Amino acid sequence: MPTIAALPSLSSRDGLSRYLTEIRKFPLLEASEEVACAKSWRDHGDRQAAYRLVTSHLRLAAKIAMSYRHYGLPIADIVSEANLGLMQAVKRFEPERGFRLATYAMWWIKASVQEYILRSWSLVRMGTTPAQKKLFFKLRQLKTRIAAADEGDLRPEHVNYISKQLKVSPPDVIEMNRRLRGDHSLNVAIGDAEATEEWQDRLIDPTPDPESRLSEIDDYHRRKVALKEALNTLSARQRAIVEARLLADEPKTLDELAREHRVSRERIRQIEGRAVELIRRAVQARIADTQARSTSRLKAQRSLQAKFPSYARSR
Repeated sequence: MPTIAALPSLSSRDGLSRYLTEIRKFPLLEASEEVACAKSWRDHGDRQAAYRLVTSHLRLAAKIAMSYRHYGLPIADIVSEANLGLMQAVKRFEPERGFRLATYAMWWIKASVQEYILRSWSLVRMGTTPAQKKLFFKLRQLKTRIAAADEGDLRPEHVNYISKQLKVSPPDVIEMNRRLRGDHSLNVAIGDAEATEEWQDRLIDPTPDPESRLSEIDDYHRRKVALKEALNTLSARQRAIVEARLLADEPKTLDELAREHRVSRERIRQIEGRAVELIRRAVQARIADTQARSTSRLKAQRSLQAKFPSYARSR
C-alpha cells in the first residue's frame, strides 16, 4: 500500500491549483482494470496495483475534501485526511461485490475527514454524540437553505425548523450555532503572517448549478427506488445477509453471520456474492427501463411541440 509520502503533496509553496493539476495527470481506470488491480493487490500484495487504485481516485478525494473547507482548518490537512480515507478504502475493497471503488471509497473518505474535523474541534467538546455530529456537519447547509447563513443568533422559527429537520433539541441548535460562528472568517494566510494570499483565494467552488443538482437528486431517487425493489426480490436469508453486511451502520463480519445462520464462513460469502449480483442486475434493469421511458416521453413531447407550436409556448 502506498504511503501519504508517496503521493503528490499539497503545500503552501505549491498551492491547491498546482496539486489539482498534478493529480489530474493520473489516469482513471476502466472497470476491468480496477478489478484486476484490486485482485492483484489483495491476492499478491502488488503495491503498484494499489498505487494505481489510489492515484486514480485522488480527484474524488480532493473533491470531497473541498466540500469541508468551511471549518477553519488548513485545506492541505483536510486533503491529507481524505487521502488516508481513500487508502483505507483501497485496503478493504472487495471487487466481487459488484460495486466500483469510487462508490465504496466515498464513505471512507468522508468518515476520515469528518473524524479529523471533530478531533480538531475537540477543545470545545463538540460532536461527542451522533446527534451533535449530525448537527455540526448539517447546520450550515440548513441555514443556507432557509437564507439564514449570514445571521448571528438564529430566529426562533429557524431554530425550530432546524431542530425538527435534524431531530435535535432547540437548545442544541442554538449552542452549536454560537460555537460555529467563530468559523465564519476563514481568511487564513498562506505561508508567513505577512503573506497576502489566502487559502480561500485558491479554492475552486465545487457546488453544482441548480440544474445539475436537480439531476443528481433525481438520479439518487431513481437508484434508491431501484435498490429497494431489488432487495424485495431476494430471499429472506439473502436480504438479511446483505443488510447486515452492506447496509448496516456497523456491518457484521462473515464469522458473525456464519454463527447466526449456522453455516460456514465461505457459504455466507457465496450467498452475499450471489445476492449482490442479483441486486446489481435488478438495479441496472430498473434504471435502463426508467431512462427508456423518459426518452420516449421526451420524444413524444418534442413531436407534439413541433406539430403544435402554441403548445410549446404554453409550456
